[in-house]
Amino acid sequence: MKTIHALLPSLLFILGMLPAASGQVSTDKPVKLTQLHANVWQYILGDRPPDMAEVEESLHALDGRGTWPHIDYSSKERGAWQPREHLSRLLDITRAYRSPGNRYYQQKEISRKIHLALNYWLENDFQSPNWWYPDIGVPMVLGPILILLEDELSETQLERGVYILNRSEIGKTGQNKVWLSGNVLFRTLLTGDVEMVDKAAASIREELVVSMSEGVQPDWSYHQHGPQLQFGNYGLSYAADMAKWLAILRNTPFQFDEEKVYILRNYLLDGQRWVSWKDKMDISACGRQLFIDSPSQKAGSLATTTAKMGQLDPEFAAAYRDANRYETLSGHKHFWRSDFQVIRNPAYYFSVKMCSKRVSGAESCNSENMLGYHMGDGVGLLYQSGTEYTNIFPFWDWKKVPGTTIIQSDEDLPVLTCSGYHIDSDFVGGLSDGSSGVAVLAYNRDGLRANKAWFMLDDKVVCLGNGITADTEFSVTTAINQAHLQGDVLVRAGKQKHTAGASEALQDPDWILHDKLGYLFPAGGQVRLETKPVSGSWHRVAIRYPEDYQTAPIFKLWMEHGTDPQNENYQYILVPGAKEKVLKKLSRKAPFTIRNEAAVQSVSTAKGNQAGIIFYEAGSSDLFGGIRADQACIVLLKKDKGQLQVSVADPTQQLEELHLTISGDYNGPYATNSGGQTQLTVPLPQDEAAGSTINVTLTHR
Repeated sequence: MKTIHALLPSLLFILGMLPAASGQVSTDKPVKLTQLHANVWQYILGDRPPDMAEVEESLHALDGRGTWPHIDYSSKERGAWQPREHLSRLLDITRAYRSPGNRYYQQKEISRKIHLALNYWLENDFQSPNWWYPDIGVPMVLGPILILLEDELSETQLERGVYILNRSEIGKTGQNKVWLSGNVLFRTLLTGDVEMVDKAAASIREELVVSMSEGVQPDWSYHQHGPQLQFGNYGLSYAADMAKWLAILRNTPFQFDEEKVYILRNYLLDGQRWVSWKDKMDISACGRQLFIDSPSQKAGSLATTTAKMGQLDPEFAAAYRDANRYETLSGHKHFWRSDFQVIRNPAYYFSVKMCSKRVSGAESCNSENMLGYHMGDGVGLLYQSGTEYTNIFPFWDWKKVPGTTIIQSDEDLPVLTCSGYHIDSDFVGGLSDGSSGVAVLAYNRDGLRANKAWFMLDDKVVCLGNGITADTEFSVTTAINQAHLQGDVLVRAGKQKHTAGASEALQDPDWILHDKLGYLFPAGGQVRLETKPVSGSWHRVAIRYPEDYQTAPIFKLWMEHGTDPQNENYQYILVPGAKEKVLKKLSRKAPFTIRNEAAVQSVSTAKGNQAGIIFYEAGSSDLFGGIRADQACIVLLKKDKGQLQVSVADPTQQLEELHLTISGDYNGPYATNSGGQTQLTVPLPQDEAAGSTINVTLTHR
């Protein structure tokens, strides 16, 4: 049964408060809107060619009432709300009807069906209980339909359409504000309200800004729903929408200035570009939208936006060529505003996603990401083929998400809210010199504490943990990986090599090899391995899917820390591109010198030319002849041809300066010398740059 609100347009019509159909609406526009109107038409029709097979199918399936029988128009689903498909199908048909060069162009029978379907929607005014659909999602599709049909609309159709479009009002923040403002612009373009078009365009331009609140961040990540990484959800829509408005508003009085274009350019090049690899978006960048094929679809959407920007912005196209394609982008980056770190090259991609008192870890809205309770708890994902985690979500043990240290309770995982979650720690962050880096997570959540660290050096990832403490009757584990099983798994333990079975408990293994990824265990430990089929349902991940169960063989590897652990620890090394002979060599001759203590975690390469150090408090390390820090911090050291590069960062984002004492006499910024030692007094970044890396190059005297 319809609500009074849904029936209001029809009631108004009956009462004579809306005009009856009496001819077509005038499409004359004020001169100031002429070019904008032309740009909007060009964009709607040229955004993508209509899929004629889908259009034909939609026309064939449309019934005599103007509905598609398979759509549940009574749906109250908050996510993936079915009725909106009616408008999406109608828009595609209308685009074909208005696109010269196809068999449906300006055909009377097609026009009749379009108006039949349009009237059905206008008369029923379907609404979802999720505010996003009536305020944003419906106007977003209905607006372009009405603009394309403007010269065919009756007075009643326009009145009813504008009544629905009026639910969009300029407001909110981030991408929600962009969507709302865009809807207002389309609506007021229909009504010829120049003043409101100007306000809507200004509102869109205002949101193309680097901000410390929601939106594009100073490190070129993106936040929405508070300080939460949203590259693949709101941030991806933001990139696509801003490219759209760059096209629509150009050569009009409302166009972007160069400063705005610069921000969009850099958001794509220095932000979004980092998280798409081998036609997949990093799972940790996808936000709550962990759907079937979503990483591939999101990477495809980003590629489309990138192509558009290449056409609209010559400087972007040149920078994109200079930086190479997404697949060959090499380097290391820490997003200090989002507690997120990436290292990538043509051979592999690795990221670690963390959270803190400052940054939210994950969210669940509209019954999406129902199992993502730990998705900001140090999730470490390593890709080589790009297919390791394809559609793996139904089969994951979500209490052993790769990289996380978790209590294995027998209770179901709590479902997060749209506000996400934080952990009770501010010693979370990272450091990057552009090619190598360090990430640290002083974890404190649900009664579990652990100092977790990742050192990305010499084409390997060293993963360390210590201080693992929890008062619990349940086992505590550190998950190393869960990926699709690809071929045999080789294990070397106790000087014996064998092919792993379905389930194994390994004490102090030397190494494990699966799918060209090696796992070294320099300090041994209790390691569990499974290679058996796992049954799972997408319905557990997102309610929109049916409760169908599927089975897939899964490689699952983790370390056990026992019940009631007190200051337990772990060490393991990820070796991309590994072969058996490589792992044999590395197990005989350790690639790193490792220190994994409560006060200091450090990793130094076997050559002694590079080292990363995490000081959890003021202290010292004997690496590079000795180095002391007067406060907790992260330090990365590199020697090269008489130079010493020192990189420092403050994970707490609270310090103003850092004092380091380094063995040896060096000249350089911030340096003074005495007694064969160099003192560095490093001013640390503040405000929007707090937590970012300072790189200092010193020359040996």
